[in-house]
Amino acid sequence: MKRLIILCLFISQIATAQNFVSFLDIATSWGKTTEINLVPASTTISFTMLEGMMVVEATVNQQKGNFIIDTGAPTLVLNQQPTVNTQLTGRGISEGLIADEVVVQEFHWSGIRKKNVAAFKVDISHLEKISGQNLAGIIGYDILKEVELLVDYHTQTVQLSPVKAPKTKEPLAIIPFTMQAHLPVIKVKIGKKKFRLALDTASESNILDKKILRKLDKTLLSNHKIGEIQGVDQQIKEVQVATIHQTAIRELSFDNMAYLFTDLSHLKSDSGLYIDGLLGYPFFKQGKLSINYQEKKIYVWEMD
Repeated sequence: MKRLIILCLFISQIATAQNFVSFLDIATSWGKTTEINLVPASTTISFTMLEGMMVVEATVNQQKGNFIIDTGAPTLVLNQQPTVNTQLTGRGISEGLIADEVVVQEFHWSGIRKKNVAAFKVDISHLEKISGQNLAGIIGYDILKEVELLVDYHTQTVQLSPVKAPKTKEPLAIIPFTMQAHLPVIKVKIGKKKFRLALDTASESNILDKKILRKLDKTLLSNHKIGEIQGVDQQIKEVQVATIHQTAIRELSFDNMAYLFTDLSHLKSDSGLYIDGLLGYPFFKQGKLSINYQEKKIYVWEMD
């Protein structure tokens, strides 16, 4: 039976800049047994930056390649063209797309080793053409959920630690989150309005549903302009862009973060997600943060 997938992997062009955002919602249909070998101790890995996304080297079936770390993706994704006889159809940010379910015999990234990994083939070759870098795929939730992931954009490193590893110091703040499917979702306050935003480490922009723009206090907005967004379907859409001066997450305040405003209504209706948007690179670059899926907490260690 064909099942619906929703995949949003899109590029927005604002002025002369290119802006990449990755979001992926796919459910596997099989019950393969997965063997896991987790990081025995904290391991620090360097990454390269690709338009706001973290790219690391990992190995699939003994073949090394570059993978995007993406908390917005459910599992491992391979940058491969799906076959004509694909079992899945779905939607991108605006149009349809296809994907294949596959089983990766062995996946290896630092201290993480997994066998019989449920994965998908999705064509993201257009990202390679625009970025000029070869990409083997995306590392998503099913890989990341077994470790605590500490992200530091200043040193361009990620640290993988056992989820139960003791903390060596007190964090500046702790942000709880809930899970919607594979997505960690936090409560965010903009002015006097409250929203639910999913965390997406592979999004160069923060994103809000365009309906929210007219609800916000206009004194909180500046640098309002028009941009363009291009999805996996490679259709170009016009979006609105603005800087928001007051974004609050619990006791933390984030000033002057840029947001894109686009229609997200089809994501909610087709997938059952109850989110108002995504928090990406403009949020994560503010300091040193770690995500612990087992505890459902984000630890903030340093802030600019």
